[in-house]
Amino acid sequence: MSSDILDMAIVCVDAAEEFVKNVEGFEIYSPCVQNSDLFVLQGGNPKKIGITQNRKYQGKLVKDYFGEDVKIVPMIHQALPYSLEKGQLDGIVIDVTKAIHLKGDKYPTMMGDDYTTYVLIVNQEFKKTKAFKDFIRLYNQSVQKLNGDEKKLKKHFQYYTKSVSQEGGLEKWKIKLLSIVEN
Repeated sequence: MSSDILDMAIVCVDAAEEFVKNVEGFEIYSPCVQNSDLFVLQGGNPKKIGITQNRKYQGKLVKDYFGEDVKIVPMIHQALPYSLEKGQLDGIVIDVTKAIHLKGDKYPTMMGDDYTTYVLIVNQEFKKTKAFKDFIRLYNQSVQKLNGDEKKLKKHFQYYTKSVSQEGGLEKWKIKLLSIVEN
């Protein structure tokens, strides 16, 4: 498989690993976001928690947080909210941008060490260009501005998700926007 139209993308870790394994000339360049998944629970003592299929780290998050007795149910990510709403699951692990719209109690998934949820993949030829270096500079400036101004971050989060976040949301949920490290 080849890609003649894609220079770079920010995608989840598992999708990035699969992409670079199957598409010649790309690499995972840098982490961009950490801890962006949330637990959304219906009730206090979950027995079945849904995760996105092929996201191995989500299964580990569930086991670390709830122990070995919780049943993990992998499924396509679009089915997670429906299964939670219909009572087929007691909880789900889902990205904050989707979790914010769901009914239920929301908890951070980060228990100890930060974990990467989104990375930048880049075409190896494109990463040599001035356009890529300019992108990194502008992206990092934006991240620094957002990380340095909680009101601005909240405003952009609300605009992006089309919802009102809970007070202290991103910080409370331990979500981190990262600058891209130049390799």
